[in-house]
Amino acid sequence: MSDTQLQGQWSGSVDGLPGRVRIELGPHPDWDGTAKGYILRGDTRLPMVGDVDDGTVTLEESADGVHITGTWLGQAVDGSCGREIRGDYLQDDQARPSPFVLRKQQSLRPDHAPTLP
Repeated sequence: MSDTQLQGQWSGSVDGLPGRVRIELGPHPDWDGTAKGYILRGDTRLPMVGDVDDGTVTLEESADGVHITGTWLGQAVDGSCGREIRGDYLQDDQARPSPFVLRKQQSLRPDHAPTLP
């Protein structure tokens, strides 16, 4: 999986947390090879950045735009062509990670990129 495959709209869930999440990522304006966007949980929208390094996806969210308050570490599922990511989510100082699954959503426009904060 590459950083460009990370860009787009994702929907998913985290075991033990209510509801679904939606993530929208586009190219980071300052750092090549990195994605930037946001995560939506209900009415809460948090900034997020991410990258892919040796096949490992790392996403970091921030409640205040400065400090990391959630980390997603995962891998693209074999045979998914980079459209499904599974791994572990660690919130704040949580002692145990929670399994997550993210699935890429179909974009309505080929040039779709999120409105960056």
